[in-house]
Order: sequence, then C-alpha cells, then structure tokens
Amino acid sequence: METTTARAAAFPTGAVLEERLDAFLAERGITRDAVRREVDQGVGSPVLAVVAGSVLAGFGNHRSDLDLLVLVESERLTRFPVQSHEHGTLMDVNFRRASAVRDTTAALRTDPWPRFDSVDEAGWNHRRRALNTANRLALGLPLVAAPPWDAWHEALRRPWLAEVVEQWWTVEAHRLAQAARWLLPAKPMAAAARAREAVVAALSARAAAGGETYFAAKWVGEKLKALDDTEGLTVLRDALTPPLDPGERAAHCLAHVDRLAGEPASLHAVLRWSTGVGTTVLEDRTVVDRWQLRALEVLRADLPAADSDAVIWSGPLGSALPDDLAPLFAGDMVWLGVARPDPEVPA
Repeated sequence: METTTARAAAFPTGAVLEERLDAFLAERGITRDAVRREVDQGVGSPVLAVVAGSVLAGFGNHRSDLDLLVLVESERLTRFPVQSHEHGTLMDVNFRRASAVRDTTAALRTDPWPRFDSVDEAGWNHRRRALNTANRLALGLPLVAAPPWDAWHEALRRPWLAEVVEQWWTVEAHRLAQAARWLLPAKPMAAAARAREAVVAALSARAAAGGETYFAAKWVGEKLKALDDTEGLTVLRDALTPPLDPGERAAHCLAHVDRLAGEPASLHAVLRWSTGVGTTVLEDRTVVDRWQLRALEVLRADLPAADSDAVIWSGPLGSALPDDLAPLFAGDMVWLGVARPDPEVPA
C-alpha cells in the first residue's frame, strides 16, 4: 500500500470537495455565501479560508458540524475559535495567524523528527496540532485564497504531507505500545487501553500509506472502508472486541501492533517530567508530586529538578524500565516520548 501513487491520490479534487460541501449545505438550506460570511469575525482580513473537517473528507453524517480554518495576517492573533449556530448548523470557525501556520507547516517537511531535543510533552502536542492543521487545510475547499496563499495551499496537496502523517501514526503506535507494556504489571486496565490505542494508531498509519490521510483517529474505520481494506477492518474490529481479561486484552492488541507497525528501528524511549510535577529531595530520596494532589517517594536523590527539561531516562524501545522508575510511570509522573538518538546523545 505504501506507494507514491496512493499518497498522491489522498487529496480529493476540487470538484469532489464542492460536491460534498454542496450536498451537506443543501440538506440544511444553507448557501455557500452564508458560509463565506462566517470567515469575517472582525479579527483581520483573511488571506486563506478553507472549509474542512469530516464532511469534506467524505466521512460526515447528519450530526456533523462544519469546520472553517481561517488564516489572517495579525501579529496579535495565535488561535481564536468561534462557534456559530446562526444557520441552524454548528460551524466551528478557527482563526490562525497565517505566518505561524506557514512556519510550522514548513517545519513538518524540513525538520528531522522525532529528535531528543523536541521530544517533550509540549513539543509532541505542538507537532500533533501542526499536522492536524496542515492536514485539514490540504483536504479542505478554499473559499478565500489571496495570492500567494492560493499557491501555498496547493503546495500542501503533495505526497510529502501524507508521508509525515504516516510517520506520525507509526511512531505514535510504537510509543503507545511501549506505554502499554510498562503499565501492564501495575495497571492492566490502563495497559489494555493504551494497547488498543496503539492498534488504532498503527491502522491510521496503514490508511495514510494507502492514501487516506485524514488525521482524526476516530475515523480510522471509515478510512479503511474507503480503501476496501477488509484485513485492516478485521483487525480494528478484533481490537475493539478483545478478550475481557485486561492482561490478555493488552497482549492481544500488542500482537497486532507488532505486526502492523513493524520494527521500531533506532527509536528510543525518552522519559521527561509530566506537566505539573514538583520534586523535593530528602537526603537519599526524592518526593515527586503532581499538582500537589498526590505524591510518590523514589529512592534516588539524583533526579532532575521539576522545572528541568532534562531526560530522566532513555533506552531502546522494548527495554525494561528501571524498577525504581516504574512507579513514576504508572503514577503518571513522567511523560513518555520516543526519538532517534542525536549523534551527541549517548544511547
């Protein structure tokens, strides 16, 4: 399924997008002009306004809303969501600073990933949001497109975007699978949930390789249906109805991930502090708390300070977590990322 031809086919033509939008609007008695008026909310003149979301991706239903992504040139704006019910249908209008979207989208294509220096909770979430925005723009229908943003939008609709979407889901599948394995001894129910999510991520990567790149994981079944991927649908159905015992459930799903995602190559697990963690050193031990609501004691005095972005521990995916750090992971005190070691970072 991993072919350039398949990835090139991931972006519907303008005619297909117009047909999907017009059918959705006709059912609700809404005109395109009414939708176009929603892009002017007084936060700046749009340089690019795109109708996006599940409706334009071909997966929408009668309960779907309509998503609008609007790029404006404004130094005061980062993100500004507006919800409209004026036409009897929910319209989510999300405004973004045009230059910021341009820069983060360029980084998706040019910056090596995943790297140790960018694998923390904030960096991970930033890439996920950047991918989601770029993906929705690429799969959407422009209502407003001022030069040179019309050409910029067209350049999004290229195989490179499908490749980075596939990469994200493959890496995420390995990350979630590693989390499931570490959680299994202490929290089998949580391990089973992470393992099931890992299957969904692996199937999302499979769908992207086949040409269905819509980013939202909840539509993985519809993407597999669109590809007529009966094998993938069977795996998804099996992952959602596994054995009832949580330990068996996790192992059952992880076997699917191993087969779908392949070897993790040079990927390493990387642990850093979770958001909201505090640390207090007491002689030969450290008390670690989360939001000052719960705490754990670790028999180490050499852990990084809570405000540090230093790596607490790293090792090749599949490695066992040190016994004294396992409670921190099970207690949600540390955040797990995965990365390829930089040359200057020892493995």
